Order: sequence, then structure tokens, then C-alpha cells
Amino acid sequence: MNDLATATDLTEIDFLDFGASKGGSIDFARRSLGGSNGLGVDKDGAKVARMQSLGYACLEADITSLDMPADSVRFVVMSHILEHLPGLDTVRQTIESAARVATDFIYIQGPYFDADEALATQGFKFYWSDWHGHTFHLTTWELAGLLYELGLANYALFGRVPVADSSDPTIHPLSSPRDQHDYQPEVHPPKPTVVFAPPLHKQPIYREFVCVVRLRDFDGWNAVVRARRGCEFIDGTLALS
Repeated sequence: MNDLATATDLTEIDFLDFGASKGGSIDFARRSLGGSNGLGVDKDGAKVARMQSLGYACLEADITSLDMPADSVRFVVMSHILEHLPGLDTVRQTIESAARVATDFIYIQGPYFDADEALATQGFKFYWSDWHGHTFHLTTWELAGLLYELGLANYALFGRVPVADSSDPTIHPLSSPRDQHDYQPEVHPPKPTVVFAPPLHKQPIYREFVCVVRLRDFDGWNAVVRARRGCEFIDGTLALS
């Protein structure tokens, strides 16, 4: 496993992408978060090799305890990675690691799990809630609790892309097999159309959550919290300033 502090010139890096995939998060950070030179970090050597083959800087390392100096980069992106971790303790370690190495902000995005129990009582599930690879279903209230616990109280938490009823393609009947993607009526079991509304669903349901943690005041905060379209503010001490 590479030592980040010696394996690359950190003076050329201004942000990290925790959990490398195919480079989409690095592209998004450059395009919408004000990043210039990103470095992917993943403990899976095969994913690191794939990123490097696609032309992205990427190193093999443990995102829960990075061997690099504090305040090394402006920000850290964690997009659809926390749900692949073993549990809440590992999520805590990962956020702590990001807060230690970043100076300005942490950008977190992931699938929405808050409505799983209520959906199940109606015979439905989000397809991502039934993936073998999603080993931990982090809810927004668990994330908010962690941030307060870690002294990271300056954050804005959003729901992204509302889901009004069961006709949404991300919704499957409970009888659908595991590890599926968008619902297809010719492939998957039939499902009724049900509106997701109070009293069972007290809050709106979303496809994703987005959370931006501000580590210090910096120019460009408004651009960062507006970076993803389709977001609605749901919690936090900060929004637009």
C-alpha cells in the first residue's frame, strides 16, 4: 500500500476523491467544486489500476487513516462510498480522516436509505437498498449525529431528486431479486402505484442525499452547495449565505 506523503507530490494536489471508481467524481469536482488537480484514493488495487489506465491520478491507500499531513488539500469528495463500508465506526473514521487532511470542506453524496422501513411496510424497496455491495445503510440522521459528535457542526444536508410515488423506476416491489437497477415491468414483478405521503411518510423521499461540511470560511461556499441540481435543503446549520 502506498504512502501518500511520499508516493506523489502533494503540492500539486488540491483535492482527494475517496473511493476511486471511473473518474466521474474527479471530473465533477473539477467542473463544479472548484478543484484543479484531484487524486483518487482507494484500497482496491484493481480500481486504482483502472483509474490510472483512464488517465487519472490514483493511489492505493486506506481512506480511514491516510498517511499524509494534516491540511494537505482544500477538500475531499466522498461520492457513493460510505454505503460500502462495514458500519458506523468505519464511516466515522473516514469522515475524521477527511476532516484532518482538508482545509475548506468535505463533499459527501450517497443513496437515500431513510425511507427503507416505511417503504417496506408498503411492499416496496429502493433497488440500491437490496444490493450485496451496500453493506451499511447510512441514514441522514445518522450522518448528522456523526458530524455533531465529531465537532463538524457547520454543514448543509440536502435531499436530491424527490420520489413522489411508486412509479419511480428506482422503486421495486419487495419480491424483486437483489442487485437490480431501474424497474422494468417486462422483467420485474408487478407493482401497484402508491403515492408516498403522510402519515406514513412524514418527510419527502429522495433518491440521494448530498452533504457539504464547511471546515472554515472560504470563497465559493454558495457555488459548492449549489453544485448538484435537484437538491432540497433538509437539515443542517448552513445553507446559502
